[in-house]
Formats: sequence, C-alpha cells, structure tokens
Amino acid sequence: MSAQFSPPLAGDALDYERYQVESRFEIVALLRAIAESRTAVTLYFNQGSDFIVSNILDVNPEFEALILDLGADAAANRRLLDATHVTVISFLDNIRLQFHVQRVEETVHEQLPALRIRLPEALVRLQRRNFYRVRTPVVKPIAAAFPYPLQRDKHLVMRIADLSCGGVALVSAETDPALLPGMLLQNCRIDLPEVGVLDSVLEVRNVANHVEGARSKQLRYGCQFVSLPPALASAVQRYITRIERARAQRQ
Repeated sequence: MSAQFSPPLAGDALDYERYQVESRFEIVALLRAIAESRTAVTLYFNQGSDFIVSNILDVNPEFEALILDLGADAAANRRLLDATHVTVISFLDNIRLQFHVQRVEETVHEQLPALRIRLPEALVRLQRRNFYRVRTPVVKPIAAAFPYPLQRDKHLVMRIADLSCGGVALVSAETDPALLPGMLLQNCRIDLPEVGVLDSVLEVRNVANHVEGARSKQLRYGCQFVSLPPALASAVQRYITRIERARAQRQ
C-alpha cells in the first residue's frame, strides 16, 4: 500500500523521555484497556510503507505475549511476518500509544489463526492538550475536501460535524471509501464562511459509527491538524468565536 501515514514518533529519548511508560503493570493495564474497548491497532512495517489494521485479542503477561487478530489483507499479513521492525500504534481516550517490536509470529487463538508479538518493555503515551470544540451549523454545513490517500486522483468531500483548533470530526457518506487511523489527508481544503479557506493536513486519529436521524451506516472520523500554522489556527478560532456569538444572540 502506498498511502501516506503518520510517521512513527522519533526514537530520540531526549524528545520523548517524559512520555515513555516503563512500568510493566501500567503497560499491561493500557494494553488490556485497548483490548476491552475494542479499539483498532495499526501495525506499520517496511519503513511505514505497509500496514495492517488489527485488534488485541489477549494480553498474557505470564508468557510475555500480546495476541492480535489477523489483518483483512492476507498478502499484507504474510509481508508482516517477514518484517524485522514493526511499529504498533493505537489510541486510548484520544491518547496516542506507540511501541516497537522486532518480529511478529503466527499463532492460534481460540482455534483460529492469529498473530503474536512480545509484550513491550516500554511504550510511548503521547497526549496532546485539549482544545475547545464547537459543533458546526447543520443548516449551512461546512466540509473538508481532500484527495483520497489510497487513490490520489479520487477526491472526497466530507461534512465537518465539529471543529476545534486541534482538529475536526468528519462524517462520511455511505458510499465514501473508508479512512484508517494514521492516514494523512494531504491538501485538505476547509472553507470557513466569512473567515477564509484553510489548506491543511489532517491525521485520522480514530473511527466510530455515526448515527444521525434515519442514517445508521455513516462513519465519524476524529482528525487532528498536523502542524497547523498560527495564522490558520487564528482563523479557526475566529470562526469558532463567530459561531458562538451567533448562537448566543439567538438565545
């Protein structure tokens, strides 16, 4: 797969030392929380150019094992088994968790094929500060337009359900192709009425079902701005302020 994805966190301990978790008890607890919440786990390999999306099936500290479901692509699963450096990324309560393993092995879990990796001795837990988020108007909705990462000549337009200086929530139509956690949405254009057009990069952080009225097959993508310039962050804040003022005047 040739899509562009969020790069793994740098291995520089000076940059990420304060985010590193080395407590075995805490690592096991975090991994079990991901498993219990059924949050997707993405495994990147071949220098980030290849990946599978999986789920944690079992956390077994007694055998130093983390059991994962197979990815949907059988060929990608085979390539993963040959990889010598794998980056594992997931999100828990909007906190990015990441660790590295040297190899992935085949195993059997509850009589079904599965993947096994060694429990990490350390992981990085990176939490960004929270931003005030505002729901966007329903009558005159705003949208994000961007090339589909897996097919650059295909453009998607998704409605923005809410917005903050940190990111947006996108709602897909039933016919839209799926986005995956970690995808980078390059050349994303967001037209903010009476403020201007934002040209930005969004990183898909999480995916959830979105139920609205009679529609029940939509997906909601939580996305984060990547290195949003201060001028564009100010434009987002101006738009949020304008929305809040308009709502206050109607009350």
